[in-house]
Amino acid sequence: MLIRRNLIITLSLFVFSFVPFAQNTSCLDSLEGQYALQFQISDNFNLTNFQGTTFSGKYHFGCRNAVRAGLSIDLANTEGEANETLLDTTLTNSYDTDQNGFSITIKTQFIQYVPRINNIAFFVGGGPFINFYNNTSKTNYPDNETVTYRKEDIDNFTFGVDLLIGVEWMFSKNTSLSAEYGIQFYHSSYTRNSEDNHLKRKVTEKKFRITRGDLNFGISVYF
Repeated sequence: MLIRRNLIITLSLFVFSFVPFAQNTSCLDSLEGQYALQFQISDNFNLTNFQGTTFSGKYHFGCRNAVRAGLSIDLANTEGEANETLLDTTLTNSYDTDQNGFSITIKTQFIQYVPRINNIAFFVGGGPFINFYNNTSKTNYPDNETVTYRKEDIDNFTFGVDLLIGVEWMFSKNTSLSAEYGIQFYHSSYTRNSEDNHLKRKVTEKKFRITRGDLNFGISVYF
């Protein structure tokens, strides 16, 4: 199903690229000053998060120009306790954990439209994105004579640029379908600090990567 959908999108973009320019007024001319919410169309035509973010919206500040933004925020707190009894013994191990996580992703793109016919337009765009992730955890082992606690702190920061190309079809006055793909350039830095009552350890990693961007097949609702 996924391969078939990707093939349909690719063929659609290929065919549309040979449609000649028309002199008629584009439906995009009516979108200036309008906002849109965007949703991803997944397998079996279910709606999910567009471009991997919880919220994705668009604003047309001109009849050929728009800005798009996506935002995701994730907060988590977990507390737990456990007791273990070794079989055929009276030995019991217990521990308690406390874990906190936070993540935020922000994506922004500037979109430039190139109308082809009344209700179809190509677009190109690009813009920066950032992601920050932090997770801290602490585990206490009150019955353990060797290791009585463990602490860990993980930070990951990623920033980069998305470049994309796609096509949008206005099939009604306030609704459109779009398909797009692109390329990403990003740099990430990762730090992990861990310790217990015997040692401390710090691990750092830095990475630069050029990779394919998201393949998005979505629907936009204008208002």
